[in-house]
This record gives sequence, C-alpha cells and structure tokens, in this order.
Amino acid sequence: MTHLFVTAHRELHFLRKSYFPCIFKKSVRYTQNSSTIVGGGRLGEENCYLRDLYRSVENCKSGNALYRLSRKTLNYQIHDLYIWRLIENKFYEFHKELKPKEISSIINHFKQIKINDSKIYEKSIDIILSSIHTYSFHDLSVICLSYTYFNKANQLFMNKIADAIINLYEQEKKDIKDLTKNDINKLFISFVHIIGSFSKIKQKNIELFKIASVYIYTALNMEIRISPRIFLKIIHSYANVRIKHSKIFDLIAKQIPTIKITDDELKRNLDELKYSNETLDKYIQYRLS
Repeated sequence: MTHLFVTAHRELHFLRKSYFPCIFKKSVRYTQNSSTIVGGGRLGEENCYLRDLYRSVENCKSGNALYRLSRKTLNYQIHDLYIWRLIENKFYEFHKELKPKEISSIINHFKQIKINDSKIYEKSIDIILSSIHTYSFHDLSVICLSYTYFNKANQLFMNKIADAIINLYEQEKKDIKDLTKNDINKLFISFVHIIGSFSKIKQKNIELFKIASVYIYTALNMEIRISPRIFLKIIHSYANVRIKHSKIFDLIAKQIPTIKITDDELKRNLDELKYSNETLDKYIQYRLS
C-alpha cells in the first residue's frame, strides 16, 4: 500500500468500510513516496482525489488558501508525509500574509496529525514572535499546546508567550465584566490549555497562573458544563508547578461528587499541594470506605 489517506464525503464512507478501518482506531502510519500518484497512470477514484489534493497544495497562491487546504488535509486524516512537506514549504512561503489564527492552526495541524520530525516548530518561532502582539488568547493557547506536545518549546520562547498573554490581559481586563457566558467558556478553555502547557514543561510563571485563575474562577462560578477531564487538568496543572489556589479548588470540590474522577488521581494531586477541604475529604472517605 503506497499511501495512507482518508478522502472526503463519499470516499470517506467507502474507505472506512472497505480499505482502512484501522485508521479509525487511531492507527497512525506515514508514507512519503509520491511518485505513483503524482505521476499519473491508471488511478482509482481515491488516488485521483489525493493526486488532486497534492496539486492543489503545489499550486496554492495565497496564505488563506493554504490554511484551508491544511485544515482539509487534517480533517480527512491524510497521513502522508509528502503532502505535509508541501504544506510546510508553502507555510514558509506565505507566512507574511497568514493571520495569527491561521499560523497557530497550521502548526497545530502538524501536532494533531502526529508529525514530530517537522522543522516547522523551530522555524516558525521567529514568525510567531514577529507579530505576537496580534495574537488572541485562543491563538496563544493553540501555540502552547502545539509546542509542548512534542516538547518543542524552549524556555525563552515560552517566556515570550507568557509576556504576550500578560500584556493582552492588561489590555482586556477592564472588559471581563461585559463578557457573555459563551465568551467566558471559550476563554476558560484557552486558559486551561495554557496553564496545562506551562505545567507540562514545569515552567512556573506566577503572573500567568494568576491571570488564568481570573477566568477559571469566573467560569467555575457560572453554570457552565465542564468535563471531568478539564477539572482534572486544572488540578494537575496547579499541582505540577506547586501552586495552591484554594478558592478554585474549593469550587471544584463542590462539584467532585457529581463528576467521574478516580480517587487516586484526585488524591495524588491534592496531596502534593497539601490541600484539604471538608466536603472533599468526606467524599473521598466515603468512596474509600
């Protein structure tokens, strides 16, 4: 089998049943031999689709078009190194016309498709820093996730990211009271990812965690549906850098009885911070009795 790819619409349904059911079980394999498809010859409908996608990327003439093609390649889970190399080279060509959202997203596409050896993480640092003041909290959270997933982040770069977040907060903090519930929810998720990324590389930035706590505390006080995974990520992020935010933990403790988190995970993280809460202690004692 020369290539591993997943096509769109009718091709996606066809391939799921007939050719590549393993793809949908998180099997990730890569090929980088493009000659068969790009060169032509007798091709099946699926190979024609991939060939056309190659040509679309090769002939791409704008940053926005590249962004859409990159997203399309990710959405169809095309694990083909040749096409991702094309996307990477086009990224360098069009980076000056890409918006912050598009830059952060394209880099994140490489992370999501599990390509670890690409130099895009290293080469895009200067690209990001040249316009970092234009990035939103969401854009910066996506950058954090992408760079820490494969441990591609260096301390200096992450400090620059933290500074950008702090500066953006200073500009926007006066508007927090006017944010809608939906706005708070989006910012909440962004900051959970941000502190999770800094926590993963054990980079303790007190000011950054203080800012994150503003949005996290606000969200926890609202009727926002939060998954157990997010609760655990918050606790683990603070525990991993040894920051005990009792007000946030108290709010989480009130919701622990209604969410599914194993006692071992919960106890291990809270013990590290020497955090105790009467409601939480009684709940864990009951569960373990």
